[in-house]
Amino acid sequence: MCTKHQCHIVPQHILEALSKRGNNNCKRTLNDTRRILEKRNIVLNSLLQQTSISGKGDRLIYDSESSFQQRVTLARSEGDENSTDDIVNNAFETSGFVRDYFKNTFNLDSINGEGMDIISNVHYGTQYNNAYWDGDEMTYGDGDGVDFKDFASAIDVVAHELTHGITQFYANLEYQGQSGALNEHFSDVFATIIKQKYLNQTLEEADWLIGDQIVTESFPGVALRSMVAPGTANDFDSQPDHMTNYYAGLDDNQGVHINSGIPNKAFYLCCQTIGIDAGALIWFETLKLLWRTANFDDMLDVILTTTQTLIDSEKVPNSSLIAIIESFASVGITQKESV
Repeated sequence: MCTKHQCHIVPQHILEALSKRGNNNCKRTLNDTRRILEKRNIVLNSLLQQTSISGKGDRLIYDSESSFQQRVTLARSEGDENSTDDIVNNAFETSGFVRDYFKNTFNLDSINGEGMDIISNVHYGTQYNNAYWDGDEMTYGDGDGVDFKDFASAIDVVAHELTHGITQFYANLEYQGQSGALNEHFSDVFATIIKQKYLNQTLEEADWLIGDQIVTESFPGVALRSMVAPGTANDFDSQPDHMTNYYAGLDDNQGVHINSGIPNKAFYLCCQTIGIDAGALIWFETLKLLWRTANFDDMLDVILTTTQTLIDSEKVPNSSLIAIIESFASVGITQKESV
């Protein structure tokens, strides 16, 4: 979830729904969102004025020691031996896997392309039911054991949130309406790609779920979202899988988590034809060419141009263009006729 520009993995409407069902830990988690929102807005609004952050892409894991503070105690950094704390080690491993995937696949030097250090905070708060990217670093709660658990160890959560950082530096998609839905979409795309790589799964073996590793058995559903079948992951999942059911209301920043199900389904369908590696390359190159207010139609225009360029350079299959057109058409996104 990014409320305005504050990026959490668990959307606000799910926390609100669970709070209504009596989960006070979800209620307390909601109370922390305003402070994080203010920091995130400051970072994004001054992005062009910031000095470029360069480095070696080192991982630094801090222990918040159950406080609502970041960078309390440095628990592990690049080159250190394993910690006695498994969650520290898991955060170190998962953030490194995400970093290495983008480096080895796209030659991306950390989140910002300039070797920015990857800072993670674990054990944030008490029974804190979320994880978030705040514009500078990652923060993970341990969950309350009632509905959520151990956010730092879930590879798709880590990949989703760190991709918000990449989107911030390369497209800075505004977090409302369709541009916000695209922001969420790209994070889900690379969350599912990296999860499949991490688990060494084929397309057929993958479940295409987002957040299934952080929900407990008592959570009313199997995950936060499904890319195969948007709208089916949990009792509060209202994602459409076609533009005919597009949510045009004001909630969820005009539907950023809700409407992301539409391009999510298109990505899933496209990968069934061209494979996940070709899909990853097309989507990554497309992300780099998008802009702050880009909408679904803009994305389709850019992705078609990008795909043709990649076909011409023999980097993706010749079938990719028709696969893109058909997958987007199947969710109701089609090219507009020129006047």
